[in-house]
Amino acid sequence: MLNEQQKDALREHMSIYIGQAASLLSEMVDKRVILTIPDIQIIDYKIGFNQLELIPSFLQSFVVSSSIAFGETFSGEARLIFPKEKIKELVKLCLGEDDAQEVTKLTDMDFDAIREIGNIILNAIVGSIGNLVEVRLEYSIPEVNVLYLPDDINQVIIKNDVYLLIIRNSFTVDETNIDGAIIVVLSMEAISELVTKIDEVLVDLYG
Repeated sequence: MLNEQQKDALREHMSIYIGQAASLLSEMVDKRVILTIPDIQIIDYKIGFNQLELIPSFLQSFVVSSSIAFGETFSGEARLIFPKEKIKELVKLCLGEDDAQEVTKLTDMDFDAIREIGNIILNAIVGSIGNLVEVRLEYSIPEVNVLYLPDDINQVIIKNDVYLLIIRNSFTVDETNIDGAIIVVLSMEAISELVTKIDEVLVDLYG
């Protein structure tokens, strides 16, 4: 649905906010955090859509998901997803935990850390969208879940006939890289408004 020029414009716009989120996380964990968004796409999600095409192969397993709902007239849901086997490593890096104790089970402290990381990253993404469409968006408190994809996709996308803004994200702490994805669920009206604003940005840039 987005051509390459539109993708580049949206990625560049979001990268400003993602950079701010990385700076905030760096201060929070006292380590250098780098966030990038290497790929963006919009998918028209309807009944019968091949879910394996929707979920990147590295996320087709147990994942940890942090989600927020946002907006009223311009509304939707945003969800940050990481592979479950990688999230413990991410939390260890952020909390400075000792690797000597190899524990894979997620604790309450881990979930709190995931919720805070998700809150910062998702607020940056949703904030960038709200800024682009010139709407102040209110967010819900992040909710963290463990899911199995694609079997639990209906917990990620609770209704059909919506548009999905899928953002691949790369999270680097202390030179350790962990890939994830952000899925933003939007109505047809919301996605149309977003694309219109992207085109306006391109007109301003290139005439």
